[in-house]
Amino acid sequence: MLVRGDTTVKKVPRIVGIGIAVVDIYRHQKKMYPGGNEYNVAYDTKLLGADSAFMGVFANDEVGKILEKVLVEAGVDISHSHHEIGSSGYALVDLKDGDRVFIDWNKNGVTDLYPFSFTEEEILYIKTFDAASLSRASRLTHEKIAGLAKEDIAISYDFYDDFTDRDIDAIAPYIRFGFFSCSHISEKDTRKVLKKCVKMGAEIAIGTRGGLPTIAYDGKRFYEQEIHKVKATDTMGAGDSFISAFLTNYLSVEADESGTTENKITLSLQKAAEFAATVVVKDGSIGVGYDVDPDQLSEIINI
Repeated sequence: MLVRGDTTVKKVPRIVGIGIAVVDIYRHQKKMYPGGNEYNVAYDTKLLGADSAFMGVFANDEVGKILEKVLVEAGVDISHSHHEIGSSGYALVDLKDGDRVFIDWNKNGVTDLYPFSFTEEEILYIKTFDAASLSRASRLTHEKIAGLAKEDIAISYDFYDDFTDRDIDAIAPYIRFGFFSCSHISEKDTRKVLKKCVKMGAEIAIGTRGGLPTIAYDGKRFYEQEIHKVKATDTMGAGDSFISAFLTNYLSVEADESGTTENKITLSLQKAAEFAATVVVKDGSIGVGYDVDPDQLSEIINI
């Protein structure tokens, strides 16, 4: 659907997150917060006005029910998610100066045990979206990612901060958008990574750099976007919120023939920085929390 604003033709984008649904358990608060890269993207893009969906694996424990409930109440389509017997993924977390410190985790629970093997019907469903958001945590092999790309599915991929040249070589040829967490490397090296990603096939590559300006590259020029400085209380989900806002805005305006690609990327980076700043002042990835006793997890998770 196209919507004409004052000067811009905007499309309501359709975005599906394919990957993990987990909870982050904050020992110091005795709270748990739903999250996970693709879960967050599905939730945030819906909040930002997209038609969004989540394809993941929900466990048959109480946490699995909560993870489902949060998305359904937000209006996210979970009709093509799977349900399996097993444990929901969780991480035990403490905060130090607003940054997350992981104490313990069980990887991604049922997501690790039951990774997606896409049926023909699921492929047809994914093809109805403007973009599929994936990450390393999606537990999809390079071959499965390549298979999605061969079906003309536009892929956004989060390489996280522990990416390697081999990862870029294997994945970049099949994606449209590549996102990297680059706070641990120099600006020069960040630019090298982004250029390599685009050279290998991505349309746009973006490197967030913590408190430093985000850098993007589209094969023609580099872009820089200053962060919106706020007093962060929790950085959990900050990168996911940036991805969500960039994708939602870029996919909504790319059909507008009155604007240049440069303007669309610049505006989308601005919107992403603005939205990310609203997320880091809340607890948890999406700001939704539940009381929990960290010492009694077996009551809500199939441990």
